[in-house]
Amino acid sequence: MRRLQLLPLLGLVPLFAVTGFATREPAVAQNTTGQTTTPAAGEMAMPMTKGSLKVVSPIDGQKITTTDIPAQVAVSNFKVSAAHVGMPDVDGEGHIHVMLDGMNMGVLFNFYTTPKFTLLGRAMTPGPHTLVFGLASNTHEDFANTAQKVNIDYEPAKAEPAPAPATTAGVPTVKIISPADGATVGPQFTMKLRHANFTPALDLEGKPNLKGYGHYHVFVDMSMPSMEMSSTKMSGGAMEMMSMAGMVGMPGSDTFPVDLRAWKKGKHTITVELVQNDHTNIADAKPAMITINLKGAGQY
Repeated sequence: MRRLQLLPLLGLVPLFAVTGFATREPAVAQNTTGQTTTPAAGEMAMPMTKGSLKVVSPIDGQKITTTDIPAQVAVSNFKVSAAHVGMPDVDGEGHIHVMLDGMNMGVLFNFYTTPKFTLLGRAMTPGPHTLVFGLASNTHEDFANTAQKVNIDYEPAKAEPAPAPATTAGVPTVKIISPADGATVGPQFTMKLRHANFTPALDLEGKPNLKGYGHYHVFVDMSMPSMEMSSTKMSGGAMEMMSMAGMVGMPGSDTFPVDLRAWKKGKHTITVELVQNDHTNIADAKPAMITINLKGAGQY
């Protein structure tokens, strides 16, 4: 199983390396001509794709006067698929990542599966910022050769500051309310959660960590070794990062839709993790898990 550091999780290596995290084991990569290459010993693979992305809006140098930032991209030679998020990688298929002022998992707004979407501006300070757009595989590996930087002047009429850190004590917890454990569900269904000592906030994703705030990572059929890896402390106190294979959502609310149209019908495990704004795990917080019997899927 691959061990991923914070930055290689998004496939942008090694120029913008982040210290304190495990490196990823070498893997076979595909270059822009479709040929496969294997990195030399000690090097990390850089995923590549023939697909390309163009940022339609905002344009480079644009002054943004709204709190949230409308965005639009044009994708070529690449299938953007909501139904296949988290599934095994397929050449030329995946979704869109956007990052704020950096090229690492900690500043990822979210992933997107439509050409038009909105970047939430809460906790962004007025002034210059850089947005980084790029294509990513189904398992959230960034294709570094598609990254596009857009510089903006963020001057909203009303900036929305980050909330104050929570003062509550206690370990954050989450419980899956619906579907019930063992339930039979169709390929598209709604999940409902209940949290304590924690406030999910979609508009804080990719922003600085705040005590008591964060969001959820939702996985289908997460392996136990991956779960153990996510909470393993390394030398220097850093946390080792898990693979993002199987992740189908990064919701910031207790009620959200799940799309499993492309997954095989039958039994699956759904895991919900509590994470911080920078997508790292919250110390001592335990994931919630259920099993479901998926019907009517596998046809997409």
